[in-house]
Amino acid sequence: MPSSCPICEQPIPSTAAHCAVCGFPTGLAIEGLRSLNSFGDGEANGEAVVESAPTPVRSKHAPPPPSAEEELTSAVSRDLRSRMETVRQLGSGPDVTSELCEAALSEAEGRVAEALGILRSAQGRLEGETEQVVRLRLARLKDRRAVLERTGVRLALGREFDRLEAAVNDGERDEAVRILVDTERRVSQFESSWKGLQGLVAQIEALRNEAAALSVPLGEISSELENVRDRIRDGALTEESLDKFAEEAAQILMLLHEAIPAALDEELLRSEKALDLVPEDLPAGSEARRIHLEASRHLKRGRLTEAMDSVRELRKAITALERRPPPPAPGAPSLPLGEDEDTTLERLLKKARSLAARVRTLPVESDMARDAAIQIRAATELLRERNLKEADLTLTRLMQMLATEAPRA
Repeated sequence: MPSSCPICEQPIPSTAAHCAVCGFPTGLAIEGLRSLNSFGDGEANGEAVVESAPTPVRSKHAPPPPSAEEELTSAVSRDLRSRMETVRQLGSGPDVTSELCEAALSEAEGRVAEALGILRSAQGRLEGETEQVVRLRLARLKDRRAVLERTGVRLALGREFDRLEAAVNDGERDEAVRILVDTERRVSQFESSWKGLQGLVAQIEALRNEAAALSVPLGEISSELENVRDRIRDGALTEESLDKFAEEAAQILMLLHEAIPAALDEELLRSEKALDLVPEDLPAGSEARRIHLEASRHLKRGRLTEAMDSVRELRKAITALERRPPPPAPGAPSLPLGEDEDTTLERLLKKARSLAARVRTLPVESDMARDAAIQIRAATELLRERNLKEADLTLTRLMQMLATEAPRA
């Protein structure tokens, strides 16, 4: 395509359908240049150009005015291009580019009426499809808003939705597209911010619940989260208020990450002192020390959830160690497992009667007889008080004493 108009010699953009000065169709520019070149070649060869009839000489800078149809075609074409620029904001929407190209070719070939018909048809299709797309996107926006409200957040976008519906119903499609694009952007920002805030709240709740299960003191941190939740439910949220709530939630989470490790450090220190008193060769003590080491590692690496789980296991292990029976004294008898108190008492009474019978066989005035009688009375008194372990120990000592004295007798 030539870079200048063959009529007025003004520059013509490659995408223009007409010359901006004289209105000459760019599709005919090549033919115009050919005719001018032919005229110039004839003069150069000395050939006379014979005109059949005198015609008025028109200045090349004063092109004929466009017809009414051409003006209308140009106006409709400009309107379509403007609307196409607006519709492109929707991303995927109606497109009449092919109709614009077809109309330009028809006009360049002199079929102006046909070009106008093509543009009118394209104009109607663009308006109808634009309205259809806007209504569909508006319905989707309402669904997205409903989803957000079901999760506990109310958006301050009521006026925008009302304006959008009014623009669609009034046929103001350009205004509807503009409001739709802006509202979609705001709803997307709300969804992203709300998702981030929900993630922070979930982390806070998880840490708070685990800390409460371990009776970790948190002070006023728990109530601060409820305060944020109440304020979210009470009013419609803007982008600024949602960002503010996210900052407050992040501050609460930071306070939890400061309070929980301090409390766990103190508990692990107390547990370490308690485990120092447990014998090294005790299997339950070794397991408790392993759990203590694991909890310390989690805490140093900032894994609070894992650290609290280990502290919970450590508490159970230490409680089991504290409930274990004390080790028997050297030489102390061990009571049979599974024997109840009445059975043990009956057995020890029989043992005491048997030993008393043996004591009566000892010489009356001997030291052995006196010591044995003292032991029998002490064992009887312990049995009366149901102090079975001490009674069994006393009777065992008496039995050992009589056994060592038997060979002498």
